[in-house]
Amino acid sequence: MNISFLEMRIENFKNHHVLTVNFNDMTKIEGKNGAGKSSIGDAVTYVLYGTDALGTKLDPRPVGCDDKVETKVELLLKVDEQQILLGRIQKKTAKYYVNEVPEKATRINEIVEGLFDKTLFLSLFNPTYFFTQHWQDQRKQLLSYVSEPLNKEVLAGLPSVSQSQLEPQLKKHSLDDLEKLHRDRFKNQDKALERASERVVTLKEQVSNNDYNINEHELKEKIDVLSKELLEYENRNINVHQQSRERSRLELRSESLKGEIQRQKDILTAIKTETLDEHCATCGQALDEKSIAKVKQQRQARYNTEADKGIKLVQELKDVNEKLNELPEPVEENPAEASRLVKIYGELNNLRDQLGDINRTKELLESIATAEENQHSIRKERNESLVLIDAIKSFRTKRSELMVHKIDSLFTTISVRLYEQLKNGEERATFEIERDGKPYSKLSTAEKIKAGLELIEVLSKQSEVVTPTFVDNAESILNFTKPSGQIIVARVVDKELEIIGVSLKEEAINE
Repeated sequence: MNISFLEMRIENFKNHHVLTVNFNDMTKIEGKNGAGKSSIGDAVTYVLYGTDALGTKLDPRPVGCDDKVETKVELLLKVDEQQILLGRIQKKTAKYYVNEVPEKATRINEIVEGLFDKTLFLSLFNPTYFFTQHWQDQRKQLLSYVSEPLNKEVLAGLPSVSQSQLEPQLKKHSLDDLEKLHRDRFKNQDKALERASERVVTLKEQVSNNDYNINEHELKEKIDVLSKELLEYENRNINVHQQSRERSRLELRSESLKGEIQRQKDILTAIKTETLDEHCATCGQALDEKSIAKVKQQRQARYNTEADKGIKLVQELKDVNEKLNELPEPVEENPAEASRLVKIYGELNNLRDQLGDINRTKELLESIATAEENQHSIRKERNESLVLIDAIKSFRTKRSELMVHKIDSLFTTISVRLYEQLKNGEERATFEIERDGKPYSKLSTAEKIKAGLELIEVLSKQSEVVTPTFVDNAESILNFTKPSGQIIVARVVDKELEIIGVSLKEEAINE
């Protein structure tokens, strides 16, 4: 896109009452201080954006004028092959028009924004505007016109080990996501490794407390011998034990039956001796013979029922006593054999405890092997993430170098610092323009203008947008390279305001 100015008409704008500017390849504006040279640059940006050349909102009225004075600025510009007349009138309120047709503020803003980006235009129009932005905005604007190096270009500049690690990963994840993934994995695995290491130490301490000198084979043989001896004893005494348990059971049942038989006798005696009540329990009247006979029958029935229970209990007692009589007399336990039995049980318990210790030691050794394998696996994964993080750092550093080289190759006297190295080896985004090794803030006025013009040329080529450039305070420089677009030069000269249009053919402007 090629933008050029054809003509600008000004009325009551700052210190200009009426002024017409016809633009050429080069438009010289010369005059004393306060003659209104800078105001011509402000008038351009005012009609476009309502600001001065630095993008700051301004009051366009001449100093000392009241609200009745009408400020008017018209700019005829050419965008590629299209001519557009933009106008802005300011009294109490602002009015706008495009090609002499009144338009609302929103509409004229849409038209101007559709022609060119505001920040880009101001950066191309005013050599100092770019540097008034925050460094992050400067960086963003410049990088928006310069593509980052491709991953394969960066990888080509890394050691083969880093290439082999990163290349397949970058096909699945972006660099930022890959770094987040492995930083998180490293953090988690680092904690897991600490826990796994503690587990190994704990298990080894437990093993060290166990006795490794016990012969497991001999231990099992001793247990087998004692177990056989115990089994033989139990086989010999199994009948005696069974008879003893049966005798105890029958004796307990015999005593229980005797008590139950006595209770049945007491019940029968109570039924026999109870007094027959020959009166109604409800109304108290004497019962007739039939009713009395019925009561006696009921009592006899109860007696018979309880008597049957007693007979059954007596028969069961007889059977229990017969079984007791059939049992052989109890055999007294051999004291020596009983003592040996106690000793066998004690020895078996001790040997089984030792065997349990051996088995637990085996389990601990297996757990240690598993824990050490887990520890090794965690350490391996942790270290792989650490190596990959280092490779990502190298990738970023190499990409930064290539990016800086790519941008520096666009300039002649300017260099750009895009990154700064931190103490931990990581890099942090920054932005600073230097000219001939000096930071922009340390440059003289002439050097700043030249740096701005060189930057404008690069921005213009990269964005493929050409605009006029307004160089104010040009008296501080003797010569500078001709820009791609129109140039408007304001210079302090001891004379009345004069505007001169010049058609340029040569490559440099010499004054």
